[in-house]
Amino acid sequence: MIVEILGNMQDGGVPHLGCTCDVCESARQDANESKYIESILLKENEEEDSARYLVNATPDIRQQVQYKYIDGVFIPHEGLGHITGLQFFGQEGPDTSDLSVFTSDTVEEYMMKNDPYRFLIDRDNIQVQSFNHGDEEDIRGGRIEAVQFHHPHLNHDTTAYMIHGDDKKLFYLADITDFTQEVEEKVKEADIAVLDGTFWSEDEIGRFEEVPHPPIRRSINQFDDFETDIYFTHLNHTNPVVRQDSDERKELRRKGFSVLDGGESLEI
Repeated sequence: MIVEILGNMQDGGVPHLGCTCDVCESARQDANESKYIESILLKENEEEDSARYLVNATPDIRQQVQYKYIDGVFIPHEGLGHITGLQFFGQEGPDTSDLSVFTSDTVEEYMMKNDPYRFLIDRDNIQVQSFNHGDEEDIRGGRIEAVQFHHPHLNHDTTAYMIHGDDKKLFYLADITDFTQEVEEKVKEADIAVLDGTFWSEDEIGRFEEVPHPPIRRSINQFDDFETDIYFTHLNHTNPVVRQDSDERKELRRKGFSVLDGGESLEI
């Protein structure tokens, strides 16, 4: 299976609305410097008729998905950068028919209570498939397992994914408030882990307590002796590792960790 990286930014993307930092201003001046919201595409192979499954339907979906069709979408929770892209599958867009959307019962309930997601369901643009903790879905090229963790700021669980390829297992947890012992166990189980790297440090923004995420500086110590290949994604625009030449990214590489950049791919 091929894991294609469609984006690696936190829900606000780059440029970030209302921000005049160097990273965001550069993106406004040069579209090539823009960075898309975190998402991956799972492909059976590189053939034209390959099966394709999207993880996260972001607001950047029109730029991220370059293919004529998608076989299914996995939605971890109902946050801005994870679900809003579903709206582009409706009658204003390709007007899909029964596109499989795999998500938790909690997210399905949210969709049924909120337009325009309910319209997508009522018009059969999408067909919601219940995908809760421990559930597995066989896809062409592999298998995906749902692993749920509590996310206090969502008031319910978020879904991570253990993605089984022919040769390797990849654990994908891009948005969480803390890396608990349960998370550590899943990271150890996988050959590759793609983890929340929103911030480099807790003092990066003034309102960290309102939007807590495990800072990379702490995470690289927490996972220092793990044999798993660890990549970070879901980066905030303030995170210095966004910049390829930053000292922080160099430190990350020196300690054996990596940033997952858009346009890259992994084989499992």
